[in-house]
Amino acid sequence: MEDHLCAVATLATAHASGLCDGAATWARLAGLWHDLGKYSQAFQEYIRAGRSDASCESARGRVDHSTAGAQHAAATLGDPGRLLAFCIAGHHSGLPDWIDGGGGVAGLDSRLRKRIEPWQDRAPAAFTTPPDDGLPRPGIELADSARGMGFRLAFFARMIFSCLVDADYLATERFLAAGRAERRGVETPPIHSLLRILENHLAGLVSAGSAVGRARRRLQEACRNAAALPPGLFTLTAPTGSGKTLSSLLFALRHADRHGLRRVVYAAPFTTIIEQNARVFRDALSASGPGAVLEHHSAIDPDEREGDPWAKLAAENWDAPLIVTTNVQILESLFASRPGRCRKLHRLARSVLIFDEAQALPVELLSPTLAALDELRENYGCSIVLCTATQPALNRREGFPGGLPQAREITGNENAVASMFRDLERVTVERAGRLVDADLADRLAGEHRVLCVVNTRGHARDLWRTLRDRGVSTALHLSAQMCPAHRSALTKEIRARLASGAPVHVVSTQLVEAGVDLDFPVVYRAMAGLDSIAQAAGRCNREGGPRKGRFVIFETDRASTLAVRQAAESAREALAGGGDPLSRKTVERYFHHHIWKQSDRLDARRVMECFDVSGGTPCLQFKEAAERYRLIRTAQFGVIVPYGDDGGALVDQLKAATAEPPDRSVWRRSQPFTVGVYEEALRGLLGAGVVVPVCAGRLLVLDDPGAYDEALGLRLDA
Repeated sequence: MEDHLCAVATLATAHASGLCDGAATWARLAGLWHDLGKYSQAFQEYIRAGRSDASCESARGRVDHSTAGAQHAAATLGDPGRLLAFCIAGHHSGLPDWIDGGGGVAGLDSRLRKRIEPWQDRAPAAFTTPPDDGLPRPGIELADSARGMGFRLAFFARMIFSCLVDADYLATERFLAAGRAERRGVETPPIHSLLRILENHLAGLVSAGSAVGRARRRLQEACRNAAALPPGLFTLTAPTGSGKTLSSLLFALRHADRHGLRRVVYAAPFTTIIEQNARVFRDALSASGPGAVLEHHSAIDPDEREGDPWAKLAAENWDAPLIVTTNVQILESLFASRPGRCRKLHRLARSVLIFDEAQALPVELLSPTLAALDELRENYGCSIVLCTATQPALNRREGFPGGLPQAREITGNENAVASMFRDLERVTVERAGRLVDADLADRLAGEHRVLCVVNTRGHARDLWRTLRDRGVSTALHLSAQMCPAHRSALTKEIRARLASGAPVHVVSTQLVEAGVDLDFPVVYRAMAGLDSIAQAAGRCNREGGPRKGRFVIFETDRASTLAVRQAAESAREALAGGGDPLSRKTVERYFHHHIWKQSDRLDARRVMECFDVSGGTPCLQFKEAAERYRLIRTAQFGVIVPYGDDGGALVDQLKAATAEPPDRSVWRRSQPFTVGVYEEALRGLLGAGVVVPVCAGRLLVLDDPGAYDEALGLRLDA
């Protein structure tokens, strides 16, 4: 018992050494006290009874062993001890709320008053004696009118919790699964080594002969120069096609090397972007060997990484020099309460965090999101890079006190940024006004190679059918109703047609704007937010050919989501008077309109209300905050479809195993053939018998092959 407490305390202290001043003492006490309840007679009898499952969480839960340490911290250390008590009480079940939750879940306030089995007589005094001076004051700035002391104390507690639970996992693993612990021992390359490899890769990559090549060289040089600036908040504003993916990595590695930062975390809003850019990073850093790039998102099963057991383990706590992940993974973790989700948080301290496509940060959660990012910058030694072609207006100003402090633009002053945008001005913008589908289809049919991006799946489907009815045999459809394997095959076909000069007419939803590098001479885009419009324009004359591309914006009567309608209205206001929709000034005006109009919705779910210490008690609602801060609120259910020979064989295999729960390999194999379906549509498919549950009800498969169209994907009207 003492060995375990010492091991956890030592590891937690080491984890906290990268945090603020004083954090190591907090983490050490959390490690020493987290299992004090195991000294009670009830728990000792439980162990001596020889229960084979004594090490399992479910078994431990039958004898409460976490409340004892929490009560001890609160009783001996006063108000700081109550903050530490959150971490200790939640080290298995998650950070609790202060006030009792629904469903009979006891809050910390109740647990601190709970009568528990005595343990003090059996615990060594050397482990339980508090420091003479109590807990040191955390080395963080607590006074801040925009965020409040409660938010900062809760953030600090979550960081200490991260140190504790990661240490507890690792210490237990070393004792119970030594082989697993040894697999963590992959020697990862240091930051300076990755920087050297990246510089060598870039040296042979770009020809400076073209306008695009010259712009990419300039951007790289700007990133090299800006890396010497002190850590803090940065923006990297560069047009699509300027090579900002590798340039942002160049800045991050050089900046980390210069200032002794520990790792780089690259985040983007969509898995398509993540998968594409992870490949770019791996290719650029291939000379570094294994252990350099860790990809962590929902399309990667961390329990099934063939031939790479290190990656599976590293994904648990982000012990790698370069992490590539989604906004959902990193941002929801910053507000999480569960141990598994919080475990990696201490790794973020003293890191460079790149948020690509920063304009996609969720508006309804913008206030808590910016508060968390600025907290990492101000109190945990992070540098934050907001990277995009359409920089959102996130600066702190009158009417927006929760914004970020003034950022430094990596590319230099306003003139330098404007010059780069002029050099990469690859398209001529046209405003076509309102077009009904018949007129739009006539225009598209008259083009040789064209992409049309619309706002909904239904519109994409109907417009494709209209083109086919007009005899356009080269019309192709692209949407999320197609499984990833189908979309990948279609994208490959589109690239081949574009490369050969063959005719191709693509109708797509906005998914083509996220991580799908296609290059059309003509692009049509239905009115939407200017950030989406700029992304679509990035698919037009992407490589900067001598002849400018045509980019056509049109209005449509087709219904769209509330979010798209609001963004489109803000775009119209920004364009009033005839501004260029792709200019930086117009985009800045758009974001001012868009954010200002929704100023009462920037914390629409009242996340910040969960961190209140104004009444003299730590009324911190960790579980409630985690529930409120969810980027994806509307759940989708995966349906495995019989696309191609491999998809068909997989569906047949799963239908034959209806009583067997799936193993992890099945989960991994199913990802390329899975389509997300919302609950209401799924009920209809289940009711019609088109979709059936398999594998003991854990998975859903399409039982009617005719319901998956080779051109349109899953038919929800089947």
